[in-house]
Amino acid sequence: MTSAHMLSQLTNRLGAWVTFLDAHGIEALSGSGFDWIGIDLQHGTAALEGLPGLLRACELNRTPALVRTSGHSAAEIGRALDAGAAGVVVPMVESAAQAAAIAAARTFPPEGVRSSGASRSAVAAPSLLQPEGRVLCLAMIESDAGLANAEAIAQTDGIDGIFLGPYDLALSLGAAHGVTDPKTIDAIGRVLAVARNHGKLSGAFSGSPELSRALHDADLLAVDSDLAFLRAGAEAKLAATRAALSAARD
Repeated sequence: MTSAHMLSQLTNRLGAWVTFLDAHGIEALSGSGFDWIGIDLQHGTAALEGLPGLLRACELNRTPALVRTSGHSAAEIGRALDAGAAGVVVPMVESAAQAAAIAAARTFPPEGVRSSGASRSAVAAPSLLQPEGRVLCLAMIESDAGLANAEAIAQTDGIDGIFLGPYDLALSLGAAHGVTDPKTIDAIGRVLAVARNHGKLSGAFSGSPELSRALHDADLLAVDSDLAFLRAGAEAKLAATRAALSAARD
């Protein structure tokens, strides 16, 4: 499947970013209408050995899952895909050489170096993000160095798209006003344009409606995290109950 075809199939998909939910929580979240789930092995509490159970929970509601690895380890990329992930999001990619190594870790020989063996991916549900079963490999740009090499990263064979990390990018750029700083917004626009110009997918984590406006062209947009959803839901329910009780007492 070509990147151009993938781009036509994966447009404006909204996802949820999971940092601490167990399989039961993911089963509930994946039935909420999200197009995909992102499971965070870098900053979340999930461990690689627990990944198959989390992916099974996503599959119950036919929700594909992307896994953010903790780093560039070829072994970890391979194990995430062996577990049945629809693709990997690899953090802090800053050069074409790093992108090429990541792409090779996703692909079996002779094109790549991924090891073949008995794994859950052979019996798991086919990827819903990729109907032909081809897993995605997305390189994260979230630093000044990654931004400077965005063109070279996007052009790397085997990289299906760019996934923006706007919060780390803002820190790396020294943006005074964080992700809403004009410097960050400009950088976001540049990366999205690079992905589009090279026929690659674009993705990003948002976390705020204001940032989502700047990311409206992204093909895969993580709306927010499980922690944020829990807090927002709890606050809304608490406020509604207090209002109902106040009205009843009046």
